[in-house]
Amino acid sequence: MVRGFTVSSQFSPTPENTQVVNACLDRIRRNKSRQAFSLSADNVEEPRDSHDHVEAVDMRMTVDQALALLPPEQRAAVVAVDMEGYPVAEAAIRLGIPVGTVKSRCARARKRLAAELAELGGRGNRS
Repeated sequence: MVRGFTVSSQFSPTPENTQVVNACLDRIRRNKSRQAFSLSADNVEEPRDSHDHVEAVDMRMTVDQALALLPPEQRAAVVAVDMEGYPVAEAAIRLGIPVGTVKSRCARARKRLAAELAELGGRGNRS
């Protein structure tokens, strides 16, 4: 753990950053969810899964396609921080770059992802 590390209060997320982060967090949450089974002896039918699997696959393909358009350095930073959930300091250690570089690469990647996702979302995966 890095001691003495403080997060700069000068970073203010833009709506595009928030949208990308929320999409990534939703994907992480979806991947962690598991179906629950009743342990009761009653033969009560379990509720059906209301999650639209086709839409989830489509979103996954769209995000993967947008990520593929990023430069490798930006992609590595944003995937480590926003998708895999590593703290910025740990992502910096794993990537072998300074913390500030991780922050700037993530900011640039989020901005570019927001634009790419808006464009890809409008036309879908049928380009």
